[in-house]
Amino acid sequence: MEFNELLAAFAAKYGIEGLDGADGVAELEVDGIRVEMLEDSQARSLIACAEIGLPPPDANGAFGAMMLKANFLLRATAGATLCQNPETGAYALVRPFPLALADGESLAAGLESLVNQTENWRTALAGLREAEAAPPADQEVDDSHHDMLSSGYFHV
Repeated sequence: MEFNELLAAFAAKYGIEGLDGADGVAELEVDGIRVEMLEDSQARSLIACAEIGLPPPDANGAFGAMMLKANFLLRATAGATLCQNPETGAYALVRPFPLALADGESLAAGLESLVNQTENWRTALAGLREAEAAPPADQEVDDSHHDMLSSGYFHV
């Protein structure tokens, strides 16, 4: 199947109008999350990308370490890869869909998973931002977000 054929099959199955990948790029918004789909003709894949958000100024260490652990065997990413956009600095989830194996239904399931994982990681990033805000000295700090991988927060 070709990139445009996959997009057309997906759009037809789910009644989506205006999803056009004529230039090798298509965008879709799902539950408030923008998913960009790019054609990788060399790998014969559709690459889906969803932005998580910009890191807090001091977050690269803690959040970056959590991202690397999550990428190990793709256990906490549901098959996507966590990365940082070199142009914008924003964290993102990226997932390939080999054109030879994909159809409209499998693309829909994969995009749903990508959106769900993006929501989870956005929540984790928001938790990190809150934890990095200086609490008053007499308040306890909740750092439970640092151990999300082992706590089962992210579902595979």
